[in-house]
Amino acid sequence: MKRLTEFVSEGFIWGVGITRPRPEHERTAAIYITATLAGSLLLAVGMFVLLLKHI
Repeated sequence: MKRLTEFVSEGFIWGVGITRPRPEHERTAAIYITATLAGSLLLAVGMFVLLLKHI
């Protein structure tokens, strides 16, 4: 799991161009970025399913 969060965090830092977190905060930032992206994806899928049911 640690490697997945680090991979997602690195990709987000490079892709979006945000400032790299301080070394003592890298682990927390990686977890936060991964959770935020996963939550956004789940929200988008949930809205899509909700809209499909209403149409």
